[in-house]
Amino acid sequence: MKRQDKMKVRKTRLQKNFQQTVLKLYRKKNVDEITINEVCEKLDVPRSSFYYHYKTIRDVVNEIEDDFFRANKKALASVTMTGIEKTDYVNVLNAVLPVIKSNETVVKTLRFDSMFLMQWAHLLSDSFSKEPGHRENVIAFLTVFGIGDYLNNGVSLNMFDPDAAYEVASRVCKIKMDLYSSLSKQ
Repeated sequence: MKRQDKMKVRKTRLQKNFQQTVLKLYRKKNVDEITINEVCEKLDVPRSSFYYHYKTIRDVVNEIEDDFFRANKKALASVTMTGIEKTDYVNVLNAVLPVIKSNETVVKTLRFDSMFLMQWAHLLSDSFSKEPGHRENVIAFLTVFGIGDYLNNGVSLNMFDPDAAYEVASRVCKIKMDLYSSLSKQ
């Protein structure tokens, strides 16, 4: 293996180690409380190694999120939309569930980060329509929070049923739309 290839593999491995360490620490405390010293001590690497790849802990989290969203977009690119709401919803869920399962630690860790959830919901919402409407947004948000709830309760995503999730999401969506309608009339 060439020297450059070895360095690239080592760089990638070190970046993954930084990401995994930050995720472990993030589960225990706020991202703003995680220090670069703490991460480097856990990995037994000098601070300069961290600064070679990142400027801040937030940069590590952003890279983790970007990788997750990139994988979601790739999965969603293969979805054929039928124009039938339930079919499209189930197709989108079936496309992203493998990505979520392979990134379960990321989702479990970041599920309380409102910006992460908003970005993810918008990504899902955009997959329903090029011009997402209120209903698509609500269903996308419910999907994200529903998956988060599954993970939060320790239920395996292998038990997650997209058809059942659609039924729940559509009922909650109707309730919310009725509520918005009644509030706007007041």
